[in-house]
Amino acid sequence: MEKEKKEFLVIAGSGGARGTRRDTRNPAPRQLSNTVKQINQKAVHWLKSRAEEVFAQVDDSLFSMAEKAHQQEEQDGLFQAIRVLRIELSQLVDSFCDGIEERFYEPRNDTPGEEASLSAVSSVSGLSLVKDDDLEQQVVIRTMIANVKRDHAEAIAALSLRLDTVLPCKVYDENLPLGPASVCGAFADALGEVDISLRARMTVFKKFESQLVNRLGELYQACNTALVEMGVLPTLEDPLRHRSRHGRPVAPGAAARGQAPQAGNPGQAGMPGQAQAAPGDSPMYGGAAMAGAAGTMGNMGSAPQGGAGQFAPGLMPYGSGAAPLATPTLLQHLGQLQMGIPLQAAATGELVNVTALLQERLVEAKQSASLHELDSEVIRLVDMLFSFMLEDRNLAEPIKVQLIRLQLPMLKLAVADKAFFSKGGHPARRLLNELADAAIGWQPGENYLNDPLYREVCSVVEGVLAEFEQDESVFVRLLESFREYASRERKRAAVMERRTIDEAQGTARVEAAKARVAAVFDALTAERKLPKIVHEWLNRVWNSVLFRTCLKEGTDSGNWRLHVLTARDLIWSVVAPMPESRAKMQRLLPDLRRRLDEGAQSLSLSPGDRQRLMGGLNVLYRERENLAERVECERERRIRERLVQELRREADSILAIPEVEEVAVAAVDLAEEPRELPVSEPALPDVESLQEVAKVAPLAKSEAKQPLPKDDEHWQQTYHLKDSWFLLRQPEKLPVRCRLAAIISDLDQFMFVNRSGAKVAVHSRLELAQALRDEVLLPLEQGPLFERALQYVVGNCGDSKIAISV
Repeated sequence: MEKEKKEFLVIAGSGGARGTRRDTRNPAPRQLSNTVKQINQKAVHWLKSRAEEVFAQVDDSLFSMAEKAHQQEEQDGLFQAIRVLRIELSQLVDSFCDGIEERFYEPRNDTPGEEASLSAVSSVSGLSLVKDDDLEQQVVIRTMIANVKRDHAEAIAALSLRLDTVLPCKVYDENLPLGPASVCGAFADALGEVDISLRARMTVFKKFESQLVNRLGELYQACNTALVEMGVLPTLEDPLRHRSRHGRPVAPGAAARGQAPQAGNPGQAGMPGQAQAAPGDSPMYGGAAMAGAAGTMGNMGSAPQGGAGQFAPGLMPYGSGAAPLATPTLLQHLGQLQMGIPLQAAATGELVNVTALLQERLVEAKQSASLHELDSEVIRLVDMLFSFMLEDRNLAEPIKVQLIRLQLPMLKLAVADKAFFSKGGHPARRLLNELADAAIGWQPGENYLNDPLYREVCSVVEGVLAEFEQDESVFVRLLESFREYASRERKRAAVMERRTIDEAQGTARVEAAKARVAAVFDALTAERKLPKIVHEWLNRVWNSVLFRTCLKEGTDSGNWRLHVLTARDLIWSVVAPMPESRAKMQRLLPDLRRRLDEGAQSLSLSPGDRQRLMGGLNVLYRERENLAERVECERERRIRERLVQELRREADSILAIPEVEEVAVAAVDLAEEPRELPVSEPALPDVESLQEVAKVAPLAKSEAKQPLPKDDEHWQQTYHLKDSWFLLRQPEKLPVRCRLAAIISDLDQFMFVNRSGAKVAVHSRLELAQALRDEVLLPLEQGPLFERALQYVVGNCGDSKIAISV
């Protein structure tokens, strides 16, 4: 009974529309296409990551709530919820993802409805199954669904239309497998299997809303983009913009065909499959099959007609006999279309098909007219300009979406003044360039809608759309205001960038100094066995002395040279052959001891440490002095013995002593003679050689790789980069826009920063050349956006009758 009651509560709590889960033993006969499978996997992966974040936040919140609870029963309930959720975490997330996947096979309407709840209550007499707790959960779910539909209606409608073309069953907004109702329904189904208190359950839904539901726009954008890339309705226009006078959705193409929307079938709103004109096309007729209703039409003005009954209503070709629209009338139409531009365009940005909208306005007013040849040319050129901007990789998509909304104001300027394209200093052109220049390095974050720059760009665009009619001073005022904002932003970024560069240069100097000291020591100690006390002097004392001198004064200073000489003298003093070097040692040691002691004092070593280190050297030198004396005595003794032996050989020559034995004895005597320095031990390098070794040491790492030929195009390009912007493409990461901020000469490194001045990447010259060759780093186009777009138009428009100045 309890089990049946619980199942009924789940059905009632979801408005009776969720039904039961698909039986995995008898899967649905429908087979999903590879396209749907890819979208399914992409969505499930995203939802699983967000769900895990939800429960991580829930765990922290419930624990904090339990600590603050005043009643033992309440605290116990919260701790019990923590334990249950931790145990069921994996199953909860899997159940949630399974629910989403099932809805791809069996789309259904998960929207909770009050009617179903009321009928469930009335159908069971005496049992209040749908209690206040369940109704509260329904209210929370309905609120979340309504908020997502309000904020992302356009993306949801586009995704519904695209999935409708690839799924075997009918898909519309309400049964969309990834719609807010489906996501909330799947989550509620999964959570319904867990026995926790109402307060804990509401906490879970709160975190679910903040960490997942409020971010569904990211999922919709990613799925729509993926479907477009796979060729599913790539030129789909926003179905929400095609509405009748009464605000009901109109199927694409219905306005052009004069058809009324079909009531009672939500799936008929925005049916795919109708012929559509591409955003870059600008046909003279505007495309009769192009969906583009202009909203409330208003008065058409006094557009002339070419005679009653001679022409069908709409836009006629130039020269067909239909009277062309006068410039004031055309500007009036464009102004009314400008007022109807939505606050935010589609996620990927779409151009306004002006001729299609003019066609619909004329059909609505039952009038016919044509366009002047020059006006048609202007419309075509502006369309090409903004088509170029749509493809420009310098800017992130959200910024391009906003700039594209300036298409109609720019078109109005060009229609009113046919010399607009030749006026390089026009405030509208400068405003567009300033907006693009300020946003060249901007990256859209997870909450980019609240980003200050994005909001400022939106504010400027909204100001143009709301205020510009004919007075061009609007552009001047907005340009000055935005320049002030951009200047403040650049100053803040410059401070951050300066700190980043200083930190990087400081780190580079430290690394270079370490490399130089290590190179000097390697050259001095290579293939030499040194006493322990000498290693302690070098590694503990003189390493720090040389490192500090290199940082403060560089390798060209006198102190650096003197300290390198001291290190060389120290090593020579313990490897020089004795007693041959005895005289030189006696001259060198007093000054060497003084230099070593001064170096130790400069590091603030304690007197006891200095005395121990110096005492260790003195003991070593005494041993070498004693060894030198023993070697001299031994040599003198052997000389005397050789003289005696020679005298004996001369005196006893008559005895014919075998010479072979004498030679052997002499060889044995000579073999026993001690030698201080092995013949194979290399000589110590001079100070000049050590200086050269130190200078090239920091570059050894980059030179370890196979260098590129000096005439290589990309190698040469590294010598001509200055303050350039790039698109950095890394595996399994989103592309990053970055700028070459500094070349660190100490290590021959190139440092790149983002728009805020934070470090993004550091490359050696060789790594940079290879990144340019492999297109890991893509240089972004230099120069103002409007002028670059005009260059594109000049190269593609052929013989234009409009004066164009780049």
